[in-house]
Amino acid sequence: IATRDYTVSELKKLGFEVLPSKANFIFAKSDKISGLELYERLKEKGVLIRHFEKPRIKDYNRITIGSIEEMKTFISAVKEILK
Repeated sequence: IATRDYTVSELKKLGFEVLPSKANFIFAKSDKISGLELYERLKEKGVLIRHFEKPRIKDYNRITIGSIEEMKTFISAVKEILK
């Protein structure tokens, strides 16, 4: 729960909209980058998230909550991409 809360907080600081979640994953989107582009650029960096091309959720990515170290790596990669 603490790691999920950390990830949500960090994403919100970066301007992401994050849907409420009590699961081991979150759905998040940004107005700064499309869901597909974020997915592809993270994949190039070896960071895997899920992207779906369904109309209702195509702007969102599904981010599974891992260890705190994994989530810090994820947040760091997102920051690099958004620069």
